Amino acid sequence: MKIERNVGIPAAAYAGAPDLDIELAWLQESTRTPGFELSRKFWLRRAAFLDRLALREAGSYGLEATVPLIRTAEMAGSGLVVYDIAHSGLSPKGSDLVVGEDHRAYVREEYRASSLG
Repeated sequence: MKIERNVGIPAAAYAGAPDLDIELAWLQESTRTPGFELSRKFWLRRAAFLDRLALREAGSYGLEATVPLIRTAEMAGSGLVVYDIAHSGLSPKGSDLVVGEDHRAYVREEYRASSLG
């Protein structure tokens, strides 16, 4: 699988996505629910939330000021990649998912392909 670069465009990926405060509430509520388990839906929504937050903050404050948040979004994307490797046979080497921005592009592609947005 090769990431389609046009799909990784944030505006296309997150069109129709809930507001960030709604996503944050969902993430917080999910982790407080008895019997909560880390599902793919959770990993995807968490990674998309952090990616969207990083995009918003970088747009407001610039890239240099938001590097820690961007790194957090990349790590969250990596978490989704690791989940997909374990559960769906995704190969990061074959998919060229080797750097943080690739992970964020993967999150965008997967979010757009899901029924979440």
